[in-house]
Amino acid sequence: MQLSRLRLRDFRNLAPLDLSLGPGITVFHGDNGQGKTNLLEAVYFLATLKSFRAARNAQMVRTGADVAHLDGRLVTRGLPRDCSVALKPRGRVVRLDDKSPRSLRGYFDVIKAVAFVPSDLRLVDGPPDGRRAWLDRAAFTADPSHLDVVRRFQEVLRQKNALLRGAQRARRSPDPVQLGIWNDQLIVTGVELLGRRMDFLRDFMPVFRSLHEGLTGAAKGRIELRYRGCVGKEARGSRDAMADELSKRVVAAAEDEARRGFSTVGPHRDDWELHVGGEALRSFGSQGQVRTAALALRVAEVVLAQARSGATPLFLLDDVSSELDPHRNRRLMERLEELDAQVLVTTTSLANLTVREAWTTHRVQDGVVAEAGS
Repeated sequence: MQLSRLRLRDFRNLAPLDLSLGPGITVFHGDNGQGKTNLLEAVYFLATLKSFRAARNAQMVRTGADVAHLDGRLVTRGLPRDCSVALKPRGRVVRLDDKSPRSLRGYFDVIKAVAFVPSDLRLVDGPPDGRRAWLDRAAFTADPSHLDVVRRFQEVLRQKNALLRGAQRARRSPDPVQLGIWNDQLIVTGVELLGRRMDFLRDFMPVFRSLHEGLTGAAKGRIELRYRGCVGKEARGSRDAMADELSKRVVAAAEDEARRGFSTVGPHRDDWELHVGGEALRSFGSQGQVRTAALALRVAEVVLAQARSGATPLFLLDDVSSELDPHRNRRLMERLEELDAQVLVTTTSLANLTVREAWTTHRVQDGVVAEAGS
């Protein structure tokens, strides 16, 4: 997958842009606040219809403008494709090859992107909702049908929570028939979602471990991702066993859920934790170790999506700095070159990278992307 041309208009502080992009690694450098991250955000939004900053639409449209236009020409599986988004403060219009796509799954099959941003360090030591979001996003990148599974579960959860909340406000018990219906659906969709996550992690972990060892030299021991879920580890090998255990936990939680007014049991409450050498990384890891693990998570997303779909996602790497030592920085860029992925990198200084002759560099200043330099 290659983004060969990017056109932007009225996106954040960026000047109108019509940029040709080549394969391999492209570096955008310049001082902070000039628009480098905005450029990556535009590419990420074009690919995922989301901001990696969790920004509202109105924040991404230039002040005084009614709509921001994002257009990309890609080559995916050898075929030229055009993706575009007209981004409005309260909506968006998505086009694929100048037509409304039949489904978003079809759009997402054409363009994929994985981004590493500084806030990804919170994947290791931040709140669990961010880790759940990463897991479902990574599974979606590898297989867009995962989005349908997530949406089905979220709709059931919304309906059950509305029932519990309404009963709590009325100071009465929730209707047992309706609650039984939504509990049955929560178990069915919850097991489907949990099973999908387990299937993804089974394929993901060997890739992730290999990448992490390549970046660190495995000096601190083997890395593990330990999943803490609504069903125990022993039950996760079978959908039937997961359904049985989840059903028992839902029944046991009924009184507490009615009192609190929301569902407390299900994959929406699950979490995971990284361990290296048997110790929790969030507790003992240095900033460099945490950053390396988070980077390995993101690069492994790219590798697995490439293996599953045959198309390598764009990789967006924001704020390459001196937080990684030169050895690990070099290992990272070498691994990205081996992937044969198109990589867009931002940095405040080219001195943070050992820029190679094959790479393209652009300076970004006051929202303007300068012509390529050597």
